[in-house]
Amino acid sequence: MDVIGKLDRLRLERNLSVYRLAELSGINHSTLANTFSHRTVPSIKNLELMCKTFGISLSQFFAENESSPMRLSPNEITLIRNYRKLPEQLKTAVSDIVNLVPDLKN
Repeated sequence: MDVIGKLDRLRLERNLSVYRLAELSGINHSTLANTFSHRTVPSIKNLELMCKTFGISLSQFFAENESSPMRLSPNEITLIRNYRKLPEQLKTAVSDIVNLVPDLKN
C-alpha cells in the first residue's frame, strides 16, 4: 500500500493544504510537510490523527476496498469536534433542534 499516496489523495479530496491539515490534526506543520515531500511514512500516532481529521478510522484507511462510507468535510469535522466538547445537556439540546427539522429525519 502506498500510504503517502493515499494520505495525499484523502487530503486533496477534502481540499486541504498540508498547512490546514496540520492545523486541524494538531500535527506540527514541518512534520507533515516532510512526510509529504520526502514521502516518509508517518508514525502511527500521526497517522491516527490524520485519519480522525479525514473522518475515517485506521481500519478504514487500511481497508483495501477504496469505497469508504461517507466522507466528512472540514466543516463537518469541526462541528463534530465542537459537539464532542459540549456538556451532555447541550448535546441533547442540539440533537433536539436537529431532529425538529423535518427534512433531516430518516
